[in-house]
Order: sequence, then structure tokens, then C-alpha cells
Amino acid sequence: MVIPLAFLVQIAFIVAFGVLLDTLVVRSLLVPALVADIGPRAWWPSTLARPAADRPLPVRTPAG
Repeated sequence: MVIPLAFLVQIAFIVAFGVLLDTLVVRSLLVPALVADIGPRAWWPSTLARPAADRPLPVRTPAG
């Protein structure tokens, strides 16, 4: 009964450490640094990646 419990504690520690590492290092340091290096290409799926001259004008509908 003791061996499976020790194994589960090890797995829980590894998962918790991985979540903390991802939260504190990857999301707070690496992602902003990569976005700063890549520049506007980081936003490629949206219209933010295109220069302002290539963006379509917003369509305004009459309020009513």
C-alpha cells in the first residue's frame, strides 16, 4: 500500500512543479520576449499583423 502512494506523491510534485514553471517562467518571461523579438508577425491570424494601409475600413451600421 505504501509504494503506490509514494508514486502518486512524486507524480503530483512533478505536475505541480511543471505548472509553476510554466506560469512563472514561460508565460511571464519567454512569451513577452518572443513577441518583442518577432514584432507584428506575432499577431499573424488577426488584422493587427497587417500594415494600417492594408487593413479594411471598419463597416459602420446606422444606429437604430
